Amino acid sequence: MKERIKDEDVIREFVEYKGDYSTLDKDRLVLFSVNYLETNKIEPTFDKIVASAFKLFPRKFSLIGFPEYPDGRTIYYCAYNHCTLDKKWLLGNVQSAFKVTEKGKYFFEETQKMLEGKILTVRAHQSVPKRKESTFISLLKKTVAYRKFVEEERQELDKSEVMEALRASPNSKGMAEANLSKYMEYARRINDSEAIRFLESAKETLEGTK
Repeated sequence: MKERIKDEDVIREFVEYKGDYSTLDKDRLVLFSVNYLETNKIEPTFDKIVASAFKLFPRKFSLIGFPEYPDGRTIYYCAYNHCTLDKKWLLGNVQSAFKVTEKGKYFFEETQKMLEGKILTVRAHQSVPKRKESTFISLLKKTVAYRKFVEEERQELDKSEVMEALRASPNSKGMAEANLSKYMEYARRINDSEAIRFLESAKETLEGTK
C-alpha cells in the first residue's frame, strides 16, 4: 500500500499564483487558500492556512522587511476575525480547523473569476499596517520640517527644525543621525517614497551640504 504524502510536504510544493492578485483584498485570498487546501484534501488548520496563503500569495502575506517569512498575524485576522466572524465565509476556529461555508463558496467562485480576469476589479490602495514603522513615520510627518518640505516644496530645510523632527536636542548631532538612520530604515520597509525624500534632504542638512 502506497504511503500517503504528508500534508506539509504537499503544501511545500505549492507555488505562487501566476496571475495578477495585487488588486484583490486579503480576505478573498485567504478564502481562496482555504478552498485550495480543501481541493487538495488537506484539512485547513490555521498553521496550514498561514503556510498556504504565503506560498500562493507571498507579495500579500509577507512580513515587512522580511519577505521570506509569512505574516501570520494578518492571516489570523483575515481568517478568523473577517472571514469567519464578520463575513461568514468560513466556519471554524484556530483551535480546530476551518472550512468554506455555502456563502463562502459563492464568494470563492467570484474571487476565482477575479483572479482569472473574468470580473474586473479596481486596484486597491495599499494600506500600511499599524506597526512600529508606520507609527514613527506618521509622527515624523506631523513635524514642522516635514510639513514645510511637502506643502511649501522647500528644497532647503532649517537645521533646527530638522533636529526637532528627528527628536534630538539642538546640540545632539549624534542622536539626530542615529534617529535619521532609524527613520530611513522604517520608511524603506513600508515603501514610503515621500518620507525617504524628506530624510535624504534632512541628511544633507545635517551634513552641512545645504
